[in-house]
Amino acid sequence: MAFVKNHDYPGYASLGDVFNISSAVSFHGKNARIVATSGQIGEASDYSPFTPNGTDGQQFGGGHSQQFDIAMHNIQKSLAAASPHLSVTELWEGVYNITSFHVGVLSQDEQLEIAAVARKYLGKNKPAWAAICVAALFPPKCLVEIQVQAAYEN
Repeated sequence: MAFVKNHDYPGYASLGDVFNISSAVSFHGKNARIVATSGQIGEASDYSPFTPNGTDGQQFGGGHSQQFDIAMHNIQKSLAAASPHLSVTELWEGVYNITSFHVGVLSQDEQLEIAAVARKYLGKNKPAWAAICVAALFPPKCLVEIQVQAAYEN
């Protein structure tokens, strides 16, 4: 049974189902261990559809959804480093908050592609999520950066 509980108000469920999010999440803090990740970006030498070389920014080839997928993979590695005793499913079930930053204005198709990637990782979990469009990220060719907070039973 998931440690984090999801909550919606009437009418939120349809949006929540598309993007795999809840209007709010809760957990009891007495026996909780909180894990927060750094901002994870869409670059990883071990999980990339392109060859990362670090010299000309090609490690950030691919679009928003590809970089989002890689950033989510990096979050999974980050959560696993903090909680190596948990399964991949348990790691994602503990995520209760996501903040993602996206360069530019994303089309509806790009938003739906990102939502599909999120569902792949989150499974049945629907954390609170704020997606923010920005002018640029660091490094400059990065299109996506994601932070999460997760809660796990002690």
